Amino acid sequence: MQAVHFGAGNIGRGFIGAVLSDAGYRVTFVDVNHEVISALKERGSYTVRIASAVDQSFDVQGVTAE
Repeated sequence: MQAVHFGAGNIGRGFIGAVLSDAGYRVTFVDVNHEVISALKERGSYTVRIASAVDQSFDVQGVTAE
């Protein structure tokens, strides 16, 4: 399954992209920020860090960007 999300900012990647990826979707982000787009294309994944007293993070796999 494929999902396209417009906006690769903090909410797009940290929440929506993570939820879609966890549900089995391959996620393509569309954004105007060329640095973020290049990094997503190159890595195919990104790390989400949870803002809390306890240091928590997880990787989101299977993503790309345009």
